[in-house]
Amino acid sequence: MPCDKPIQRGSWFFEINQPLFLPPSDPRETQFASQDAQLQPEAVHLRVDWQTLRRLPLSGSICFNFKALFTPVTEFHDEPYIPSLILKLLNESKADILKYKQTWHIEHVVKPLMAQYETDQVKSGAIPAGWEHRTLEEAPFSPGWREKWRRQQGF
Repeated sequence: MPCDKPIQRGSWFFEINQPLFLPPSDPRETQFASQDAQLQPEAVHLRVDWQTLRRLPLSGSICFNFKALFTPVTEFHDEPYIPSLILKLLNESKADILKYKQTWHIEHVVKPLMAQYETDQVKSGAIPAGWEHRTLEEAPFSPGWREKWRRQQGF
């Protein structure tokens, strides 16, 4: 592994709130076994762990690091294509992947929300009806992400 070629990837999960770590036998682990009827969309976050393996130049050691990013799923309302991609992922992924990713406990909230957001985006013209799902041009960003970021930063 050359020093100038780190290996990077993003690993995703849906989380209730923003736990960075759940130790074994943590009482919050029980949330994965049920669908809470009181769960609010604002509590559900898409968690992406950006992971990097890098060889250090002097020692030759390999370093692993990650940064966990949490985005409330309600943020996706005005991010074109993202609700459609999430809905496709939750509806069409292989069952063993969804089981591994432990999505069942949030699907009763996220699926209808993303379906509504997708409908809203088609009605507003943000995405064309019947678009073919694919990797976005600026993956992992949706069209208009710079403008949204600038608004959020107060620019």
